[in-house]
Amino acid sequence: MALHDYVLSDVGGKETNLAPYKGRVLVVEMFATWCPPCRKDLPEIAALQAGYPTDKVAFVAVSADGASETLPALPKFLKEMDLKIPVLVGGGIFVDRFAGVDKPGGRQVVLPQTYVFDGAGEIVARYVGENKNKKKSLTDQIDRMIKGEAK
Repeated sequence: MALHDYVLSDVGGKETNLAPYKGRVLVVEMFATWCPPCRKDLPEIAALQAGYPTDKVAFVAVSADGASETLPALPKFLKEMDLKIPVLVGGGIFVDRFAGVDKPGGRQVVLPQTYVFDGAGEIVARYVGENKNKKKSLTDQIDRMIKGEAK
C-alpha cells in the first residue's frame, strides 16, 4: 500500500489520508500520549515546519493512540503540546507499518519515530527512538531534498 492511500483520521474522528501532501517533502512524526520521549521530540520536530515553505515541505504528526485504548487522552495531550502542525490518528495497520519494529519475541511499537518521504511517498529517511542529533540530521536531509541534491 502506498503512503498516500492509508486511511487515517483527524482528531475529531473524520477519515482522511496523506494524499494532499503528494509532491512535497513530507515529515511524519509518530508519537503517542503514553510515550515520555515523545513529549520532548514532538514539539521540537513540529517547530521545524516554521523554517520551511509549506508548499515544499510539510510536517504532520501521527498519533499511535488510535491503535490503543489511550485515544481519549489525546485532546488533552495536544492542548499541552500546542502544536502548529496537523495531527492525525493512525489506525492499527498504519501504526504497525510505521512505528512497528521487529524485535526478539515479536513486533513492538517503538516511539518516537520520524520519517521523511519524498513527493512520491517513498521513504528517504527514518529515525527511530530518541536521537540527540535528529534535528540536525533531519534539517540537513530536508535541505538537500528541496535543493534537489537528494531524493
